[in-house]
Amino acid sequence: MDDRKYVEAFALDLVKRRADFHKKVADVRQVLQDAQLDAIVLSYTHNFSWFTGGARNFINMAAVDGVGSIYVDASQVVVLTNEIEGHRLINEEMDGLQADVKLHEDPWYAQPQAIEVARKLANSDKIGVDMLHADVEARISKLREVLTEYEMDIYRSLGADCGKIIGEVARSVRPSQTEWEITAELSALCWKKSITPIVALVAADERVDAIRHPLPTNKRVKNKVMIVLCGRRAGFVLSVTRMVYVTTTPGAKIPEDLLRRHEAATYVDAVAITSSKPGVAAKDIFKAIQDAYETKGFPGEWKLHHQGGCAGYKSREWIANPQHTSVVSHNNGFAWNPSVTGTKTEDTVLMRDGPNGSIVYEVISETPEWPLIEHEVNGVKIKRPGILHIAY
Repeated sequence: MDDRKYVEAFALDLVKRRADFHKKVADVRQVLQDAQLDAIVLSYTHNFSWFTGGARNFINMAAVDGVGSIYVDASQVVVLTNEIEGHRLINEEMDGLQADVKLHEDPWYAQPQAIEVARKLANSDKIGVDMLHADVEARISKLREVLTEYEMDIYRSLGADCGKIIGEVARSVRPSQTEWEITAELSALCWKKSITPIVALVAADERVDAIRHPLPTNKRVKNKVMIVLCGRRAGFVLSVTRMVYVTTTPGAKIPEDLLRRHEAATYVDAVAITSSKPGVAAKDIFKAIQDAYETKGFPGEWKLHHQGGCAGYKSREWIANPQHTSVVSHNNGFAWNPSVTGTKTEDTVLMRDGPNGSIVYEVISETPEWPLIEHEVNGVKIKRPGILHIAY
């Protein structure tokens, strides 16, 4: 620590963070052996956060790479960066890990590529870089998918906050409000909770029917609203969607056809969640999703939007499709997002090991006091979010 002023980037348990970091170091060193490499460089923002327990190596929040990289070999872990960022990365972003890492800084005006620095540190050309070598990224990706208890606790905290935030915004929707205004409220509440809203989508009325990824516009609310949030904190990305229906005529109700469509979407969601089990391939979960759409009388809807998949340090670690061969492991995050034209359902769920070999499905983005629809699928009861009716 030097004489500059620092503050921790996130309120994290530093003892648990350090223990989790040591596990990640051991895991990456195993990859070194398996891939017959002398060093690995992690530059992707999601890998930097995963390895360090939540550190942000980006300045531009839309960047996939950052201003710092992690170098790992058999004997050391080094942060590779420039003289602008080094002290901040070590003292704020990596609070609690200072004793476990070294810092390599170059002048910002003469900063070499991370792989060049790595070759010198390792005295070898056998360097694997996540951004350059697909095999390295694939190996790290499999590590990222399996969440530790420490990581699941962080994810739960993010989920609880996002679930409350989207609920607060949804309950404040009013007629004539613009999509931009709703988005502004959503984003502001996220920032107050140290959450970066990397995706904030809002659609009103016919835009819900027509646009699956509705960037906000100046359209004003009449009745139906869809609100979508992907919030990032400590590296994790939490995905959640809520539907609202506003009426201003006494006795007016949510249209029966919309309720029917939403019930179908939530059934597909329940099928996707309960089909996510260790050892099951993504393509087999997708087949169950296709069958669920057909069961509910909407056989072609799956073609109109992707259905989601494994979640964690990316909004989706992988997206299921009819050919995807990724296999579900243990203690994974999932965010399935089935849609039937005019409505959508989405939460982030932990699929984790329970007692005596059981599987527990834990919805971590629940919104307090939200209307729910219960389905029993594959012997498991799952509650999914209904449509909130606001009568003015």
